[in-house]
Amino acid sequence: MKQFIKLPLLLLLGLFIIAGCSDQENEEGQTDEQENNAEETSAEQEEEEETSEEIDESSEGSSDNNDTHVEHQEGLQMGETGIVEDNENNKYEVTLNSVEYVDVVGGLDSEGDTHAVANMTVKNIGENTFNAENIYEPGFGPDGELQSSLNSVLMDVDNVEQDLLEGEIAPGESVTGDHVFVVVEKKDNYLFIIGGSGHQIKTYANWEVAESEVE
Repeated sequence: MKQFIKLPLLLLLGLFIIAGCSDQENEEGQTDEQENNAEETSAEQEEEEETSEEIDESSEGSSDNNDTHVEHQEGLQMGETGIVEDNENNKYEVTLNSVEYVDVVGGLDSEGDTHAVANMTVKNIGENTFNAENIYEPGFGPDGELQSSLNSVLMDVDNVEQDLLEGEIAPGESVTGDHVFVVVEKKDNYLFIIGGSGHQIKTYANWEVAESEVE
């Protein structure tokens, strides 16, 4: 009788042992799987972060090249270069090379006054091709008495000796030419401007010109 009782007990004990081992194996298997999944997720996150950083760096570089704002420049001197960006998204460097007095231009007498011929070089540093004659409203004269360029009138005159600023400028190219202004009265100091504080322009540049520098 005792033998019959021991046999079921032994069978139950064996089942418990087998079940315990199986549970332990399942737990170990699940733990290993969870660890593997965690490692894979971490690796994927690192790859995504690296990709995101590369995109951000690339975007920053592109922004630096195309969208960098240039502050207005005032007090430039003869021979120095200023950067101008007009409202047509044309961006260019302007170098004031020289200024000279000329009494008669294209047969037009200044009626007792004289003319100032400003020679400049314009380099296209933007992305658009534009005509140099369309640079933003050059002006010349004493501060508060600036005169507009006569080029729009002189373009239709045949016997102009000056090489008026004009011609298509592709990105990276430059053109050199003249703008002509009436000088009502000679002064000790002048301003040459491409735009100014009272103009609707993204970036303007102004040059100070002493009368002693005018040829």
